[in-house]
Amino acid sequence: AMTALACHPRIPILASGSDDFLKVCSADGDTLQAFRHHHKLQGRRIGRVSTLAFHPNAPLLAAGFTDDIISIYGT
Repeated sequence: AMTALACHPRIPILASGSDDFLKVCSADGDTLQAFRHHHKLQGRRIGRVSTLAFHPNAPLLAAGFTDDIISIYGT
């Protein structure tokens, strides 16, 4: 089940999160990127996504997880 959703205000992309993955899609619904593990934390699977937010001008995504980790994703 989806636990978080965010749309970029200027770039036609959106992000959705669930219990064990984070997905970034185009406005058409095509998957651009999917994450199941935390960046730079080898082998650590992501927990439930609790919040998502895009930077208002840049293609940056901040994600907060219930396992007390915050990650920032960029191009």
